[in-house]
Amino acid sequence: MKQKLHKELNDLFSFYQQQRQNLPDAFSYRGGVINKPSFFTIRDLQHHLNNPLLQPEWLHVKLDGDRVQLENTCFYKTVQNRKLNFMDKEVLNNEINKGASVVLEGIDILDVQVNAFVARLDDSLPCVISNSVVFFSQQDNEAYEGHCDADDVLVIQLEGKKTWQLFQPQQRRYVGITDLSEQQLGPVMQEVSMRPGDALYLRAGVPHRCITPANFSLHMSFDLCDSTPAPAEIAQEATNQYGHACELPYALDRYVSILQSDEFQSALVEATTHKREEISKFREMIGRSSVLRSLNKFS
Repeated sequence: MKQKLHKELNDLFSFYQQQRQNLPDAFSYRGGVINKPSFFTIRDLQHHLNNPLLQPEWLHVKLDGDRVQLENTCFYKTVQNRKLNFMDKEVLNNEINKGASVVLEGIDILDVQVNAFVARLDDSLPCVISNSVVFFSQQDNEAYEGHCDADDVLVIQLEGKKTWQLFQPQQRRYVGITDLSEQQLGPVMQEVSMRPGDALYLRAGVPHRCITPANFSLHMSFDLCDSTPAPAEIAQEATNQYGHACELPYALDRYVSILQSDEFQSALVEATTHKREEISKFREMIGRSSVLRSLNKFS
C-alpha cells in the first residue's frame, strides 16, 4: 500500500507530472508550487546534521572554492570489542559559521515522507531510482561550480533565495560535466530567481550555475537517475552470446545481428523489468530504515 503523500509533496508531484506529460526542451519553472514549504526546513537539516551516527560520506562541504575534508573528524569508541563510529562536529560547525555551503545526500533514507515522494517518482518512470539531496548555501559560497547533470532533475526551493543561471542545452553525456569553464558553459539562456515554494524541472545536459544572492538558500533536488541496463552491461551480454555462437566466420555483422535480434531485445526488456522490480523492493526497504513499531506496545 502506497504511503499517502504530504500535501506539499503532492502539489510538487502534480507539477512534476505536468512536466513529464509535455517535456520541456531545456527547463520549466513555476513560482508558488508550494505555499510556504514546511515539509523540510533549516531545522530539519540541523536535526540530521546533529545525528551522532552521521558520517562524511553523506556530506559535501565547501568554503571559498575548496572542499572541506571531514575524514579526520571521525573517531570511534570501543564498546565490547566493537567500534562505534562518530564525527566530531566542531570542524563542520566552524566551517558553517565561516560561510560554508553544505550538501546532505540521502534525504530519502533519512526522511520517510520524502522517501514516499521519491517512490512515486520511481514508479512514474520506466526504470529509475531517484536520489534526494538538500543544498544549503550562503552568499558567495556555492557547493558546486557550473556543471550539467546526466539525468533530469526536479528542484524545489525551501527557504531563502537562489538564482539559477541556465545555459544553452548540450548533448546529454556522463563524462566531462563538472567544473565547466565559461567557454564550456556556453551562452546564458536565462536566469531564474527562485523563492520558497518555486519549482524547477531541468533536463539532462543543460549546463547551469547557482548563485545565492541573499544571506542563505535551502533547496532540495531530486535526481531522476536512469537505471536501465547500461551500454557496458548490454555489450557484455552481447559478447557472451557472440562467444557461444557457432557460425563461422565470426565478424562484426554477426555481433550487430545479435544486438538487433528479437531474442536479445526481449532479454533487454526482461532485464529492465527485473531491475525495476528490484528498485521497488529496495525503495520499500529504505522506507523501513527508520520505522520501528515493535516497542509501541511498551510506551
